[in-house]
This record gives sequence, structure tokens and C-alpha cells, in this order.
Amino acid sequence: MSLSQSFIIGQYIHRDSIIHRLDPRAKLTIVFLFMLSVMLLKSWISYALSAALVVGVVTVSQIPASYIIRGLKPAWLIVLVTSLFHIFLTQGDRLLFEAGAITIYEEGVVKAGSIAIRIILLLVIASLLTLTTKLSDLTQAIEELLNPVKRFGVPTQEIAMMISWTIRFIPILINETDTIMKAQRARGVSFNSGNIVRRLQSFIPIVVPILLLSFQKAESASLAVEARGYSPGMNRTQLRTLSLKKLDYKVIAVSILCFALLFVLRR
Repeated sequence: MSLSQSFIIGQYIHRDSIIHRLDPRAKLTIVFLFMLSVMLLKSWISYALSAALVVGVVTVSQIPASYIIRGLKPAWLIVLVTSLFHIFLTQGDRLLFEAGAITIYEEGVVKAGSIAIRIILLLVIASLLTLTTKLSDLTQAIEELLNPVKRFGVPTQEIAMMISWTIRFIPILINETDTIMKAQRARGVSFNSGNIVRRLQSFIPIVVPILLLSFQKAESASLAVEARGYSPGMNRTQLRTLSLKKLDYKVIAVSILCFALLFVLRR
């Protein structure tokens, strides 16, 4: 499997689903509320309900679950390392295992499991946002949601553009990294052999080309934007005007009820 196939954040898949038809501002609002709810979860019932909600949304979006699971592969290392830190460093009252200086408490295992579930849920919902929303619509939604703070001098257009370009560059750099790794393998470089130090050293020839490529892509994007007459702070017109429909209000209302239930069941 290539690296680009195992990293899905920033990619868009067209489907004719309710999730795709939602206004991007509604999706951003729901995602924000969901992330806030997940950070407040404490009981296993609330975790199970959150997981059921995510599975339901993935099913309705018509995005294959196998595609999302495969896209989470790069994050498993983060989940594993974070869980191990909590298992070995969290102190508690109920000792489960002790061997010399190594102690594992029940509280650490429970906390590691809860943190792992939170990270996975947040990554799935964030991936689903980009998989079901065009980047241009997402940029416009961010800019419009930030409009209330524009009167305080906050550069909302620049913030929205930076976020959109960051998301846009993720799949581009992933594809370029995959190409460079294939070229290095053709020259006899092995990324999966040897100890951890040797494996890290094998990635050094990739870092420099990726950094240079990032600067080149950023410069090309800057020149392209300037060539199109973009000037920071100027009022711009949009090709398509966003408007909330009845479906958006219904989904937001149902989402608020679900998040309120999660808040009640958090303990």
C-alpha cells in the first residue's frame, strides 16, 4: 500500500449523501460540538454512544469504513505511544502489575483506553469532514464563521486561506513523499530493516527533498495568488453563496440533542 493511500486527511470523495449535501458551516459547527463533547466524556456508556454516532455518520456518508480505517493507519503509532505513557506513568490505588520499577495501575489502563478512544473518534470525524466537503466550500465556511470577529481586526480571510492551504498541501506532500520513497527503494534503500536507529537514519535522505519541495510549492502558490490579483483585506465575491436549508437546521438540532445526551451521560 502506498503512503498516499494510507493518509486520507485533505482528500475529498464525491458521494450523493446527506452528509455531502449539508452546508459546510453546519458541518463545522457539528464537528466542533462533537469534539467538545468527546473531550468531556468520562463514562463508558458515553464512549459507546459516541462511537455509535460516529459509525452511524460514516454509514450515512456512504464512505467505505475500510477506507477510513486504512486512512487511520499513520495515527496508530500516536495512539500506541500515548496509551503506553498513560499506562506506565499514571499512578493509582489499584495495582495490577509490578516488576521492579515498572508498575501498572488500573487507573492507568482505564485512562489509556479512554484517551485512545478519544483520539480515534476525533481523527475519524476530522477525516470525514474533509472527505465529504470540498476544500473551497470549507474555506468559505471558515471565513464566514469568523466574520463576527472581523470587526476586532482579526484577519479572517488570511486565517481561512492559511487553513485551506494547509489542508490542500497535506495530500500533495504525501504523494511527493511516496514518490521519493519509491525512488530511494529503487536505489536500494530499505526503510523497514534494522533497528529503530537505522530505520530513522534511512529517512534522512527524504527529509531534505521534502523541505525543499515544500518551499517550492509555497512559493509557486504565492506567485499564483498574486498573479490572480489577490490582496489581503480586500472584499472578495464568492462564486457560490452558502445558505442554510431546512435539512441543515434539522441535523444541527438532532446533533445538539445527541451532544446534550452525551453531556448528561458523561459520568
